[in-house]
Parts: sequence; C-alpha cells; structure tokens
Amino acid sequence: MNMGILSGFSGTVGTVIGSVKKNGDDIIRAKTKIRRVSQTEAQVNQRTKFGLVTQFMKPLSPLLKIGFSAIAGDSMSGYNYACMQALKKAVTGTAPDFAIDFSKIIISEGGLHQVVRPTAEIADGKVSFHWEDNTSSSNGQTTDQAIMVAFNTKNYEYSYSNGDFTRGSASGSLALPNSEVGDNLEIYLFFRTADGTIVSSSQYLGTVTVTE
Repeated sequence: MNMGILSGFSGTVGTVIGSVKKNGDDIIRAKTKIRRVSQTEAQVNQRTKFGLVTQFMKPLSPLLKIGFSAIAGDSMSGYNYACMQALKKAVTGTAPDFAIDFSKIIISEGGLHQVVRPTAEIADGKVSFHWEDNTSSSNGQTTDQAIMVAFNTKNYEYSYSNGDFTRGSASGSLALPNSEVGDNLEIYLFFRTADGTIVSSSQYLGTVTVTE
C-alpha cells in the first residue's frame, strides 16, 4: 500500500526531513529553523543613532504632541515625527562616536510666525527669556502663548512654560529643571495661538550653563 509521505523516504520535502536509520527504521522530523542573529555594521549604527534620539525625545513627548499636532497627522504621533526629523538632520559624528546637534532638533513645526531676536540666560535662579513682539509685521497675535523649554542633557530633566507668557509680553521666565552646577541646558522656544490650532516652528536659543 502506498502511504505517501508516511512511507519511508530520504531528503527534504517542504518543512519535513526524512531519513533511514541503519536498522531500517524510517525517521521523519521537522525542519529546524535557522535563526539569523548577525547584524550588519549599518544596522548597529542605525540602532545607536535611534537610541540617542529617543533618549532625548522621550521625556518631551507631551510637548511634541502640541508642537506637531498639525504636521504629523493621524498616521504618526508627534513623538515619532520628531524622532524621524532628528534622525535625518540632528545626528552627527561617525561610528561609534555619534552625538546630537541640539541646534538641529525641532520640537514644533507650523505656520505661525516666529518671534524676532529671542534670547535666553540664567538669572536669579531662573531661565530668563526675551524676544521682540513682532505682531505688527507677522501673522502672530499678542495673545499667542509662549512655550519655553529648558532641557538638561545630563539627566534628561526639563521644565517648560505653557501659556504663562504671551508674544505681546516680549519676555518670560522659567524655573530651572532639576540640575547641578555645571549642567548644560538646551533652550527652545515656540508659540501657539490662544485657541491652540496653530504653532510656530521652534527656535533654538542655544546652551546655558547652570552656575549656582
């Protein structure tokens, strides 16, 4: 009687392997899956870059949701969009010494006009911001809310102000994030309309160092 695959055979058929022992017994076993664990240098480098970016961006997720609400759309979160842009534009160096160029990081993107000549410095234990009110020469309004951000790159702590100051106030202050003397803070600023529908693209104001 022909038993098909249940009769004796040698070799591979689909996902099974047949063989015959010395005593004449037929053996059928499942084909072993070979697990590929090797990684190319390019894959390792990409994972390293991705780790750098996500370590910086993850704490900022609540702000990124605001900053990219109109850009990312339904198919991508603000966090994912920010990481994608950072991977394209903000990672510098060569393997294995990759680093982030903080001046190339964006935390918001939109059609609202930026302010003119913004600055930031540490004064009286706070980050003090100043800018020129340019409502007369832009699509901005004096009621646009200033979103000021200070990010500690040593411990990934940050502080931000959301709506406490406006474009028309031309200045504002922000409490220092958890930090120690010598820590560097990366400073960013963007604005959104009072109804929250439009934001400006973020502006990088540079690095300030905690001195006291």
